[in-house]
Amino acid sequence: MGSIVYRATKDQAVHDELQNVRAFAAVLAHRAIGNRLWFLAQTRSGKHTGRIWIGLTLIDCRSGEAAVKSMDESCGPCYFDCPLAFLDRADPPVGLYAGPWREKVREFHANRAAKRAVVRPGLRISYGELIYVLRCSLGRRGWEVARESDGLIFRLKARQLGNATVLPSQEKHP
Repeated sequence: MGSIVYRATKDQAVHDELQNVRAFAAVLAHRAIGNRLWFLAQTRSGKHTGRIWIGLTLIDCRSGEAAVKSMDESCGPCYFDCPLAFLDRADPPVGLYAGPWREKVREFHANRAAKRAVVRPGLRISYGELIYVLRCSLGRRGWEVARESDGLIFRLKARQLGNATVLPSQEKHP
């Protein structure tokens, strides 16, 4: 399957893709995460009437053009950040790939939750060959960190923290 390219902003492309789905299904929920538009839909007609399924549209916008590629969970997408609530509301998986894909989505969210549970003020991390100490959460903006070598304060974005390595604490023993 290929991509469709047309002139649009990301917001226009998201709107257009949801409208395309609404042509044959009711969109029960949707969420854009980065360049991925996840949606939960219920088929309105045909032999799968009433079936609730998960869809994904990849949207890449550059220079005023949007390239979109749509698929559903039966393709076993290579992305696993689908909202967990969608899995809970969708009908049982159909096809060879949907079941294993859903397990990977659950594993992705479990790993992310475990990593978030570890992140706390005072945690030492290594990022870009330097060591930082987390000071306080800035919510969606990331974390305030202090560079261990000189104490300078920086903001570390959530994405950067996700790529950092957690280091053991330096506890002082007598």
